[in-house]
Amino acid sequence: MIDPGDIHEGMTVKDREGRKLGTVSNVGDTHFELGQGSPARRDYMVHFHRVERVQGREVYLAAAPTTPPPED
Repeated sequence: MIDPGDIHEGMTVKDREGRKLGTVSNVGDTHFELGQGSPARRDYMVHFHRVERVQGREVYLAAAPTTPPPED
């Protein structure tokens, strides 16, 4: 698990493959807000458990969990 204190406003947020998703626009107790666009057109709340790693000024998110198809 990452240390939430390592995440700060203005950091770049990327997916596992390194594609830029946006920037950290605000940091809360259990999550941060991911802003997209400039000025931000849309903000998303991202819980800290979705963070795979923090590397320098970049936050990498883990892949979103997938739900297996229902069995017949």
